Amino acid sequence: MTTTIAPEPLAEPWARPVSAVSWSACAMAPSAACVPSMRHFVRSCVRRLRLAEEVCDTACLVVSELVTNAVLHSGSHSVTVMVHFGGSELVVAVRDDGHWLERTRPRANRADHSATCGRGLDLVRAVSDDCAVDAGPDGTLISALVRIDGSTTAEEAA
Repeated sequence: MTTTIAPEPLAEPWARPVSAVSWSACAMAPSAACVPSMRHFVRSCVRRLRLAEEVCDTACLVVSELVTNAVLHSGSHSVTVMVHFGGSELVVAVRDDGHWLERTRPRANRADHSATCGRGLDLVRAVSDDCAVDAGPDGTLISALVRIDGSTTAEEAA
């Protein structure tokens, strides 16, 4: 089951970028199929805000990595993606209600460039301006902040 909460349509669709606070959320059962669905949800949210394509790509990368981590490692019954825009900052957050599952294979050595997994959170930290992890008995919430340069909109970047 998918639950999506989205803000009302913009009163002024020509505004670039949207300056008001906006938030959206989507919850799904964790599965391999929910990763592209959540990425599509985030892409739709960011494009609706008329932010630069680079911001959209960063947000999609962040959600892909964080949702994949929740699917593979949390044992959660649901995964929720939240997108919050406050004028100069975009926050993409992923919440699960699970607990860390033991790895099925050893963690990749950072120097091992041929490793196929084990770098998701490091990648999120590298592409975002700030990243916070809050893990507890009720699950994990990871938030990644991307600062927005107000001078760049999707139309201007094209």
